[in-house]
Amino acid sequence: MTFASLEFVMRRCEEHLDAANVRSTEIESYFVQYLLVRICAEYEARVTTLVHRRCSRTRDRHLKSFAQRTAEYVCQRFSISDIAKILGRFGSDYRQVFHDQVMSGIAHVAWDNIYTNRQAVAHKTGTQMSFGDLKKDYRDSLVVLDALVSALSLKPREIRDLA
Repeated sequence: MTFASLEFVMRRCEEHLDAANVRSTEIESYFVQYLLVRICAEYEARVTTLVHRRCSRTRDRHLKSFAQRTAEYVCQRFSISDIAKILGRFGSDYRQVFHDQVMSGIAHVAWDNIYTNRQAVAHKTGTQMSFGDLKKDYRDSLVVLDALVSALSLKPREIRDLA
């Protein structure tokens, strides 16, 4: 799963860092902080959308409304453990599929690095993350969203507009 707008902004930031020769400066730190906020906003929206898509399969409009509003509430926090808890509400099999795919590599570390550093930015403690670190963690963290799609058993037609 990719985010064209995020990748465009990251390329532009990197081009500026290189053209202005401002790597390892406050400017790089500001770009990283901005991108952490943008990435997390996109991830939070995508996690909520994916859960909504799974909940929308039912024809019962009241059940659908309940499930989607609950999804919005529980998706406000989205660490790996939070996502696993959300999936556990669907069933332990959903949680296990997610766990198997995410915990077998470095995706969970990358995702939590982004989430933790974004929290640090929000609470004004700053971040020590470089642009290169962010770029790598972003790329590695995308596996988490793919694992979420897999765990929710979403069909290609249910996510084709999200690519």
